[in-house]
Amino acid sequence: MKQELMRAYAAVAVDAGLGVGEGTKLRMIGAMTNRELMHAIAEAAYGRGAALVRIEYEDSRLARIRADRSRDEYLDQVSALLERESEVFAGEGWAYLRLLGDEDPDAMEGADSDRLTRIQRARGQAVTALRTAQMSSRIAWCVLPAATEAWAKNVLGPGASADDLWDVLAPILRLDRPDPSAELRAHMGDLEARSRSLDALGLRELRFRGPGTDLRVALAPESRWLGGSDKTPEGLPFMPNIPTEETFATPDFRGTEGYAALTRPVRIQGSLVEGGYLRFEGGRVVESSADRGAGVLESYMRTDVGSRRLGEVALVDSANPIGRSGLVFDSALIDENAACHIALGSGYDPGFEGAIGWSDLEKEARGFNVSFVHEDLMIGSGEVDVTGIDASGREVALMRKGSFVL
Repeated sequence: MKQELMRAYAAVAVDAGLGVGEGTKLRMIGAMTNRELMHAIAEAAYGRGAALVRIEYEDSRLARIRADRSRDEYLDQVSALLERESEVFAGEGWAYLRLLGDEDPDAMEGADSDRLTRIQRARGQAVTALRTAQMSSRIAWCVLPAATEAWAKNVLGPGASADDLWDVLAPILRLDRPDPSAELRAHMGDLEARSRSLDALGLRELRFRGPGTDLRVALAPESRWLGGSDKTPEGLPFMPNIPTEETFATPDFRGTEGYAALTRPVRIQGSLVEGGYLRFEGGRVVESSADRGAGVLESYMRTDVGSRRLGEVALVDSANPIGRSGLVFDSALIDENAACHIALGSGYDPGFEGAIGWSDLEKEARGFNVSFVHEDLMIGSGEVDVTGIDASGREVALMRKGSFVL
């Protein structure tokens, strides 16, 4: 990564992404191949007055070795330290930064999906405290892409390098602007304004219609539209995802009916799922298929009760820099921002008024989905229309052919 670009990106991460300041404790996770970038972010964070910066390196190949070689009776085991760390990070309010970009994106391809689901479920239970702090915005958190050689080849072809992918990502991340953080904040303001416009409509249902899709998603009276930045209880602004082009809400999972075709590939548990299809009845997936990875998709939905229900619905105008690129990025972080999407798994507390502080039972009683997992699945395209329906039954055109008309 070019040094000038690296410094600009590090500034975006600590300033726009997390609002790092005096006394911040920052936890960072990423692939070893992005160590230099992580060090640049650490340097920027300490320059803003951070108290501590901790870096953890992911190893997808080690994860694959465990998935393949661990004895069956040990798949559900996790270290007590993992649970304790989760509680400490949440309790002490550590900011969390995740760099997505795998040294080996295909490391989990073909792994036994049922074994992976057991590992994922056990880990999800162990880190409940930290996940709850994130989903309720009690801590600042941000997920950013970080190019790797292998990922570049998956996106751009065999001869591509990580620098080639950075060249593609730079305008998407607004790193080609004189002040990227200011540009991102202005963009966040636009998304927040759209969210307020959607809230003002008082919608109780969304209907997605397109090739292979006729899906109804219920919205509760408590459902709230969000987009752009968020704030901790202390008022610290942060951006959960960079890049982001979405305006999203936590739906009432009980009212999901119909069927949807997945319009973009997605990696679930590290394996590619393409040509997917979901059919909902009574708020849960009752039928699924895929041209590739059908077993992975079905195994994911066996993680827990909530992994078969909706926790998010998001509207994305496809005429944005990601959609206009014409590329599939093999990364849900980026691909979800090219098209409207839904998520199977946990809802997001700020997207459901009053949910922060509710117990899991209280949430489910009001239609807020609870799960250990959350996976975004793209259902939008230039051929999909979205219509809103308010409490009186009035229909409002929201999107036509993948673009907002609101």
